[in-house]
Amino acid sequence: MPTLCLNTFTFSPFAGAKEAVDFAELLDGVRAAGFEALSLDAFTLASYAESGRTYEQLAAQMRAAGLSCPEMLGFVVAEDEPGTLDGARQVAEAVAAFGASFALGMVTLPADARCQDLFAGCAEIIAAAGGKAAVEFLPFSPIATVADARTLVRHAGTDRAGVLVDSWHVFNGPGELGDLAELSADELAYVQLDDHPHALAADADLYTECMGSRVMPGDGVFDLAAFRGALDAVGFDGVVSVEVINPELAALGPAEFARRAWAAAQRVWG
Repeated sequence: MPTLCLNTFTFSPFAGAKEAVDFAELLDGVRAAGFEALSLDAFTLASYAESGRTYEQLAAQMRAAGLSCPEMLGFVVAEDEPGTLDGARQVAEAVAAFGASFALGMVTLPADARCQDLFAGCAEIIAAAGGKAAVEFLPFSPIATVADARTLVRHAGTDRAGVLVDSWHVFNGPGELGDLAELSADELAYVQLDDHPHALAADADLYTECMGSRVMPGDGVFDLAAFRGALDAVGFDGVVSVEVINPELAALGPAEFARRAWAAAQRVWG
């Protein structure tokens, strides 16, 4: 049975939050809803660190709440090679402290030889901290398809890297649901689950829609039963992280947001 995780990125300063939500309130809301795992991101952790709390202190607080952190966002593979590797090292510190299984990376370069080597270098840094690098294919980036992401993962090695499959990018990207059949179980890192309220127009701003208009799984137009079926078919049985980035839903507060996310996840993956 997959592990259901609450992705908390909608509360991140990177996603537009004016300030990070209180950590204790976040943990209490996630646990009370029924989740045993949550994801964290380096941007929110940095804001907590500004108040004097270390990663180790925050991780101990999380464990005391009965929660694990399988997913840590994130590093960026970009033109600036030293900056890319430094970002991976910063995320690796969080991976080590929280015992995260995966560190999520976004790639802004085409999957050429230089990009492959740079991603592999990040994966090596993450592996030394005890985690695996997950690469996300995004319809508004050079790594837009399953095939693009697999190229990077195969070069880095499946012992150090895997493909993140996000339902939003599957249904709103250039590929098709059937492309998931290309993945082997060892190439698949984990899954992010979400929905969208309507079909997107051909000229839609994909980044804006992705970063602010998602809805809870089952409340939109995605065929999530078929999505789950495609992943079952390749032998997936790992982490399913509910990633709904929506400021209106985030404004409900972490307890109500988590409660709705748990109910939605149960409908789709329970």
